[in-house]
Amino acid sequence: MLPVTESPAPFRWGILGVARINRALVGPLASNGHQLLAIASRSVERARTYAETQGIARAYGSYEALLGDPDIDAVYIPLPHSMHVEWAVKAAEARKHVLVEKPISLDGAGVRVLMSAARTHDVVITEAFMYRHHALVARARELAHDGTIGRLQGVRGTFSFVLDRAFDTRLVPEFGGGSLWDVGCYPVSFARTIVGHRPLSVQAVANWGAGEIDLSFFGQLQFPGGVVAQVHSSFESPFKTEVEIIGSEGRLLVRHPFKPEPTETIEVMKANEAYTVTVDGPLLYQGEVDDVRDAARAGRAPLVTLEDSLDNVDTLTALLQAARSGNTVALDA
Repeated sequence: MLPVTESPAPFRWGILGVARINRALVGPLASNGHQLLAIASRSVERARTYAETQGIARAYGSYEALLGDPDIDAVYIPLPHSMHVEWAVKAAEARKHVLVEKPISLDGAGVRVLMSAARTHDVVITEAFMYRHHALVARARELAHDGTIGRLQGVRGTFSFVLDRAFDTRLVPEFGGGSLWDVGCYPVSFARTIVGHRPLSVQAVANWGAGEIDLSFFGQLQFPGGVVAQVHSSFESPFKTEVEIIGSEGRLLVRHPFKPEPTETIEVMKANEAYTVTVDGPLLYQGEVDDVRDAARAGRAPLVTLEDSLDNVDTLTALLQAARSGNTVALDA
């Protein structure tokens, strides 16, 4: 008879804040070898109500109290953009692994602080780009470079929706508001991943709202080898997500690049041929949660490394600088 092998203990999570995005993470954080153990809010009553509604065992009236819970292995941070670095560092100091909502920081200096915290405290810190954990991305990159569409020439990506709530932190400058930070980070990240290089320079134009928040953003990224990416984000255009990858002999179309279903498709279009490539992946958000656990237990780097996040944040800040100045902005090598 074969020996009985015990299953690993559940990987135990806490959430800092009761943000709307939590609705998408509650399931993954409580499944597949995970346990959602605690929720924290600045109001203990609000935390308790949320915990009761979602079946979470522990509720805390401060973020510090949750970080002090010795039973928690990792935390998910969905706080406003400007608070990400502060609380990720505090979580690392409490020896918790960290999954931080995008954008992980509003400048490169913040990402470097996180790099230091991850090294010092020997924890995983990773940015929650959930789409990166679907095989769709790796397959699209393979098709972009294996000659299927000839020589890679460019990438075009968009993520837009109408943001019409009266008050939303994504419209507040102090919280890191703006369409580029909130949804434009996706096509920028996707383009960088497909090309496989840091941009050399960027150009951009934005439609600015109150407080100099970009309501719509149009950017162009110049990569080595003459490859160009064009990105669009908006809080004032109808919902749309799409990525087109353009080559010298054809193109690839990804219709659901940033929120892929478990089974997705890549449309391949050439002069005399068109077909569809089917790709399977995990449920949305499950991949990023599993990756934190697996990286923490194996002592390896997460899929979305802080070096990758640094390149993305540097690109986003350069794009905003270009839009504000009207000039081409070069990125350091």
